[in-house]
Amino acid sequence: MMSAPGKREKHDKQDSSLVPVLIMGQTYKVRAEEDVAYIEELARFVDTKMRTIADATGTAESLKIAILAALNIADELFKAEERERISEEDLAGHVGELVKTLEKSLREPTQTSPAI
Repeated sequence: MMSAPGKREKHDKQDSSLVPVLIMGQTYKVRAEEDVAYIEELARFVDTKMRTIADATGTAESLKIAILAALNIADELFKAEERERISEEDLAGHVGELVKTLEKSLREPTQTSPAI
């Protein structure tokens, strides 16, 4: 049975946004609004994290591995955000110092060469 053209287009669009990814030997279909290559890169990242944890802990329990990987990734995110915050504060401090130096220079009388 054929569906109405409008419904078929919607169905095709939804199907085309499902990206199959392989993580720890399991295939997952991820609905993606991002670029397919980006989703695949994320999946490879998660797969690598999970395999590293599985090797380090010697466990085969996928739920435990997934939770530990999630905690590891969250830790990396929090540390990256903290580094960014500190960098922004450092940058703001340097900009403030430059502004003070410029303001001071603009207030000082300029020295001109004596007229001959």
